[in-house]
Amino acid sequence: MKRIIGMVLAALALCLCLVIPAAAAADARSAGLKCGADGSFKIIQVTDTQDFLLSCALTQDFLYDLAKTEKPDLFVLTGDNATSGGDKYFPKFIAKPLVKAGVENLMRAFDRIYKDFGIPMTMVYGNHDNECGQALVSRAEQFAMYAAHKCFAGYYIPEADEGTQDQEGQHYGTHNLIVRNSAGTADAFNLWMFDSGSYNPEGGYSWVQTPQIKWFKETNEALGKLPSLAFQHIIVKEIEGQLTAEKKLPAGVKGELRESPCPGKGNDGQYDALCDGGVMALFVGHDHVNTYEFELPGTDLVNSPCTGFGSYGDIDLRGARVITLNQNKPNAYESKIVTFQAFYPQDTLHSARLGMYQSMSTAATLLDWLSFKPLLWLLGLFNRA
Repeated sequence: MKRIIGMVLAALALCLCLVIPAAAAADARSAGLKCGADGSFKIIQVTDTQDFLLSCALTQDFLYDLAKTEKPDLFVLTGDNATSGGDKYFPKFIAKPLVKAGVENLMRAFDRIYKDFGIPMTMVYGNHDNECGQALVSRAEQFAMYAAHKCFAGYYIPEADEGTQDQEGQHYGTHNLIVRNSAGTADAFNLWMFDSGSYNPEGGYSWVQTPQIKWFKETNEALGKLPSLAFQHIIVKEIEGQLTAEKKLPAGVKGELRESPCPGKGNDGQYDALCDGGVMALFVGHDHVNTYEFELPGTDLVNSPCTGFGSYGDIDLRGARVITLNQNKPNAYESKIVTFQAFYPQDTLHSARLGMYQSMSTAATLLDWLSFKPLLWLLGLFNRA
């Protein structure tokens, strides 16, 4: 039965995949990001959707509804955006279109958000995006797929990633985005996006490496060390020194620690560079059930829970992180997590739909379109379900 389902999904993927044009050139000032009239700039961090072909119907609804409610200025995806399981479960000729279908399915949600609300997005890779490998869909090829969408604000900087190396090759897509003040007359903030790679050939996860750190230092100096935030998938190794005991946070630290952090195996000095560069906080994903916010003398370390249903996660934590900057308080930020459970009404219908995705993942979308979607539409609840 599983084999038949796999063949059906592969056939659907082949039908959905399109030829993707090359990425358009861009730079940090071309995204047109700026603070609102009240001086605020709001970011929604989405992480670990791990989209697989048709697995994110509920996630797409959530992101759209969250955009409508929170009115952010930018979405940031912090890795493990799409996965096919590599070629572990499928031959390469099937796994490759599955990866492409996963990316395109996810981006359709952001296309709709951009069309209706004008909110752009950017992203970095995680270890599962990258494990697709050069033989399937390379990082460069995936990046071109993202960049083909009008909603995408990211861009490729060769000098940022060239010279990096891990099990899947060179890191790709490290970049920064500048946010202007509300009047558009000066730079207010800088947003740093790092590709933290996938796996170390000698075991363990990869990390942000020397060429990326060198690019960060030089660019940060050239821009006058603007107040800034950083985003990536894998946490820095310094997190290990902040924990007093496994699955127990130190007193005063907000959030949850439900699994031991999995930092990169190596350390080329990224965290020290972020601290010296005046970066207020580093936001990561990767550890699906951790939501801690370490407020540190240098750069805060903040882990956000998984947003999607393509992999493990706790039902009460799945959601997205909302981060707010304000030009009137340039050296501070606010942060909160919005979960599916807190966002949607906890009635029988919504609870049943959420529970179905929690337990069934990919197959849930097919049942969703045959059951919950029509029912919610008839009840006039489709736009918020």
